[in-house]
Amino acid sequence: MTARPGPTVLDPDRFVVVARRPAPGRLLHFPLHLADRPLVTPGQQVMPGQPIIERFREQEAVHLPTTAAVVGLRPGDILDHVPEPQSGRLGRRSAQVAYRTRVCEHGRDGITRLAAGSGDIVVHAPAAGTVEQVLPGRIDLRTEGLAVDAAVGWGRPAVGRIAIAADAPDGEVPASRIDVTAAGTILVVGARIDIEAISRARAIGVAAIVSGGIASRYLRQLGSSEARQQAALHAAAPFGLLALGGYGRVPIPTHLWDLLKAADGRPAGIHAASRTLIIGGDPQPLLAAAARPAGTVRVISGERRDQEARLVGLSGPRRWPGGVYAPGGYVEIVSAAGRVERTCLPLTTLERLG
Repeated sequence: MTARPGPTVLDPDRFVVVARRPAPGRLLHFPLHLADRPLVTPGQQVMPGQPIIERFREQEAVHLPTTAAVVGLRPGDILDHVPEPQSGRLGRRSAQVAYRTRVCEHGRDGITRLAAGSGDIVVHAPAAGTVEQVLPGRIDLRTEGLAVDAAVGWGRPAVGRIAIAADAPDGEVPASRIDVTAAGTILVVGARIDIEAISRARAIGVAAIVSGGIASRYLRQLGSSEARQQAALHAAAPFGLLALGGYGRVPIPTHLWDLLKAADGRPAGIHAASRTLIIGGDPQPLLAAAARPAGTVRVISGERRDQEARLVGLSGPRRWPGGVYAPGGYVEIVSAAGRVERTCLPLTTLERLG
């Protein structure tokens, strides 16, 4: 006689998405191109806004005969004031000096290949920290402060003080509300921001924008604007954008909104390549503001999206609209009238906060 199998016990940790919580310290990677020049060394302490990379808008290859003056240089070494012959008017030859080059290789054909750059752009450190490595292809910086992850990032590293411009996590900030008092700040603008407000913020001198969501067409327009500025050799101030929730109109998650309100006025920086906001100062008050009781979850999709609830039980596998079978859980949500409503939602639509 065989024993009957016991009831299936579901582990919510296998199905509920765990939110990536803000954590102190983050290792940031800054890419280096062939002609770029690092301005820091391993082990060096850097401060927010300190130049760490000298980058070039335009880079090209330069060929030079391998002579005794250059054969001793290793790949990556700097070689400046290199004459680059170019054709002049009426077929005549004219020499143009190519500045700021780095050695790529000494070829077996007797030609030394260099990477030359023009139109330099300085990359600044978004936060205080320590340089861990300076490699041929990147710089690793271990930052200090509290790191908050975003879903979308665009732009260059920027530093400033956090300023709350929205009234609520699902609010919006029109262009008319952005004035010169926001210059040099990292502006928190709520659920979304349009291209007019972004353009006004850049013109005024806002260092960066943090929103809940962003439309993809606005990012394409920003990319086109950046390309036009580079083509015109116009040196624009560093500017970046982070969307904490993703694309479209997405309210800022409540726990991150509480954290940002507690960080109002603090120095901060953004690193758009890693989609990270780094807040300086003591992280403990910020972590306490974003903390939630055990069992707290956030609904990440569906009709109750972006609402916080408390997971009180499991329902086992169920059939959901569309004919999909998935484990569910009972959650208690406080309505706008203050009443506690209990409902069943798929565990895959929940994000654990506490």
